[in-house]
Formats: sequence, C-alpha cells, structure tokens
Amino acid sequence: MPRDILAQSLLAAAFLVMAAAPGAQAQKDEVEAFRRGPPPANGPAEITLFADTGLRGASVTLTGDQTSFSRLRFNDTARSVEVKGGVWLLCSDSNLKGRCEYVDRTVRNLGEIGLSGNISSAQVTAYDRGPRSYDIAFFANRDFRGPFLGFDEGEARLSQFRFNDTAGSVLITRGTWLVCADNDYRGTCELLDASVSDLGAITLNDAISSFRRYDERREGPWRRPVPDPFYPPGPGGGAGGFEGEQSVFFPAPTYRGARISNRDGAATRFCQDNGFDEAAYKAPGPVLSDVVCR
Repeated sequence: MPRDILAQSLLAAAFLVMAAAPGAQAQKDEVEAFRRGPPPANGPAEITLFADTGLRGASVTLTGDQTSFSRLRFNDTARSVEVKGGVWLLCSDSNLKGRCEYVDRTVRNLGEIGLSGNISSAQVTAYDRGPRSYDIAFFANRDFRGPFLGFDEGEARLSQFRFNDTAGSVLITRGTWLVCADNDYRGTCELLDASVSDLGAITLNDAISSFRRYDERREGPWRRPVPDPFYPPGPGGGAGGFEGEQSVFFPAPTYRGARISNRDGAATRFCQDNGFDEAAYKAPGPVLSDVVCR
C-alpha cells in the first residue's frame, strides 16, 4: 500500500477513535450512575407511594406525617416510592411501629428494603443516613421523634455525646442490645431485640446511660439482675459457695434465681448478708460473679 494512502487510513482511524471517546465515556458514566442509584431528593418534603413497582399504578402523595394508611385506603399497598424531598421513615405497622426503614430517594421496588406491600405509616424525619439506618438509634422523644443519635456499636457512657438520661424511644434495626441506666452497663438494664416507641413502658424513659450488644450464644440467656437484693444465709456458708479455711468463693451468686446487679458495694453487701466481714474479690461485669468473701 502506498505510504500516502496508509497515512490517510491511519488518520481516519484516529479520528474515529477520538470521536467515539466522549460517547464511550458518557456511556460509562451513565452505567456508573445507574449502579449508584438515584441521587437523594432535594426540596420540601414530599413522597408519592405507588401500588405497583416501577412507580406505576394507583398512588398517594404525602407532604407530612401519616400514622395510619388505613385512613388513606392505602394500607399495605405501596410497592414503590418516589421521594421528591426530605427523608422519610416508612413503617410496616401503624403509629410508626413494626419494621421501619429510612428512605431519602426513589425506590422502584420496595422489596429491596423488605417493605413491598407492607407500609402502614410514614414520617418526615431529619435522619440523614438514607435508607440504611444505624443498628440502634436513640430518640429524645417518644415515637422516634426529636433529636437522635445513631450507633453501630455500644457505648459505655452516653454523657460524652450529651445524650445521657435523654432517650424517650429507641429504634433497633439489627442485633440484640443491653440498655442500662448507669454508666458501664450497670444499674437497671433491659435486653432489647426490637424497637421501643416509649421507653417509659420499661421504666427507662430519660434514664439510659450506656448500652452494648448482647451475644446470647457467647454470654448465655440474660436474666434481669436484682437491683437491691438482700441475701438470707444459706446452709454451709450460704448461696452455694465453696468454703475454705478463711474464705468462701461464690462463682455466680443469684438471689431467687436471678443474677445480682454489680452495683457499687453489692459484693460487700452480699458477703455481709451471708455472715462474712467483706468481699475480698469480685470479677468485673454487669452482674456479680467470682465473688470471694472472708
């Protein structure tokens, strides 16, 4: 092939590659945007719920809270949502109970977040983490309202977040949690594996100072500690201890079948109620264990 013809062919090929490059890049960007999903919506709070996937079928539009979709004749009907503004808490039961998910963008198939045909209430919220919530979140007011803090791990002192004795409700999306009235998982504690819209129902309204995950497979079944126990002496040194020459070892003290809260002075009171002078040792933890009395 003559050199001039070869050169012209190479120039033409280069031109075609350069012309195609912007289109290829645009296609790549489009694919990447599809993978990321639609962007969060901006503007005033507004959400439209559709009876079918893909934003099709009968629909209702909300611009504020709705605690019961039965009033709209749209209970357990929505299968896709278009978020035009705000962040929304969508729940499977009325009054923002049951399974709940945060949504800040259009979802063309609510089955992706486990709510297809299963939405009964909705609330506009300031929650800023999108559809995937924290593992546990504490709200200042009942019914998951007001200022909140979300966590994926436990905290021994909520005071460092200026949220000590503040929570009025707790939203749990993953895991089982021990919530306690005192720092370091002490005081009155409750084991929770589901959300609680009113912590007053379990006597912990404005009274949570620490919380942590609870692994029943590793820690065994949880029993509520006795808050202020008195221990009548048992036979042979009391409460099932192992008696030595000068001391008795109690591996896991209980009172009426329940573990004993490890409050300050609890070990000494336990030992004195069993006829000893003091506690020589106790293991750390939320309940008394490995107590040595002398």
